[in-house]
Amino acid sequence: MFKFAFKNMAIKKAKIVLIVISIVISACVGILAYNISEQVDSGFKTTAAYYDMIIGPSGSSTQLAMNTMFFTDKPLGTISYEYVEQLQKDTRVNKVVPFTMGDSYNGAKIVGTTADFLEGKEIDEGEMYSEKFQCVIGSAVAEKYGLSLGSTLVTSHGLTEGGHAHEGNPLTVVGILAATKTAYDNVIFTPCETVWATHDHSDEESEEAEHAETHEEEEAQEHTHTSEDTHSHQESADTHEEHGEVCAILVKSKSFNAYSQISAEYGENSKLLVINPSEVLREVLENVDMSTQIVYILCIIILIMNIFIISVITLLNMYDSKKEIALMRLIGIGMKKINFVYIIQNGIIGFISTILAFICSRLCLMLMGGYVASMGIVLDTAKIYPLEIAIMAVVFVISVLPTVVCTVNMSKKDGINE
Repeated sequence: MFKFAFKNMAIKKAKIVLIVISIVISACVGILAYNISEQVDSGFKTTAAYYDMIIGPSGSSTQLAMNTMFFTDKPLGTISYEYVEQLQKDTRVNKVVPFTMGDSYNGAKIVGTTADFLEGKEIDEGEMYSEKFQCVIGSAVAEKYGLSLGSTLVTSHGLTEGGHAHEGNPLTVVGILAATKTAYDNVIFTPCETVWATHDHSDEESEEAEHAETHEEEEAQEHTHTSEDTHSHQESADTHEEHGEVCAILVKSKSFNAYSQISAEYGENSKLLVINPSEVLREVLENVDMSTQIVYILCIIILIMNIFIISVITLLNMYDSKKEIALMRLIGIGMKKINFVYIIQNGIIGFISTILAFICSRLCLMLMGGYVASMGIVLDTAKIYPLEIAIMAVVFVISVLPTVVCTVNMSKKDGINE
């Protein structure tokens, strides 16, 4: 039976290829849409659950949430570190975490923050940073650039490649995070003091360059001014280390009442934006859900079209196979066995197609991984949801169903007389 089924499939390659392509497309789109929507939803909810408040410069609440929690887009600006100090003294607060961003390493963003920001994240190698110009890197950063403990990173100004290099202040890798399959894998973490000191040093270099372009006649005088300015900037750097600026402050309050009070107090400041990350990300997810629903509708349409295509091709196959069926009937093969051959044939086609669809969905996740990582979303190709298996099972049943219907109808008739 199986040998005959395979031989019959080999004869009708073109029609079978058409069936396989239609099944693979419909199943792949369905699996991919569900997997991505679930991973995005899970990632958003997990990340947003820890902090109940983010305070930053006035602007877009979505941009503030996505930048602070998923390291996407540019920061809205900066606010004084004094707000961090105020919140740290506030008895209504459990945790206060400063957040600053502005530099990068070959495109990998550098986040200035405290060790509390990485609470719950396992360090695979090394230890947490404890001093200025030390850093802990994500697993993807370490793998992509071949970094290890003790490696030095020459960072550049800006969040993309091509910025001014901070050659005078390289970072030293003291820790590598274990893979989290989140946006944390693509980021470099360092104390806030590193960011402040790096930028202050850049300002000094700029001023020295300006002084170097002055007239030769004023060199001696300008040299004195340069020394004074340098000393002044060094004092300024020390001040910045104590009272620098941050892009955002992540806050975990002690209770809902505490959250409401703090939110109201800081929300009155027109220069500040106070958001609840869960609420903001819920709005983002609503848009994602709407897009997902559209994709699901398209999947259903494709499945319906597949049923039609498979049914038509099955009918054509049965029509073309009338002589074969008549010959098998003449040599004494019953219609039940003949029908079983065609069910096996389409069953094999359906099984192979659904497996190919699953493989294609994983390949698509890998190809999309690099692109969506820039938006703060990391897709885990190894993540398989039970409903994905259910989708594959449904597609398999749909691929075999038309054949079953046709063969049942044929069983009621005499294949020789038709």
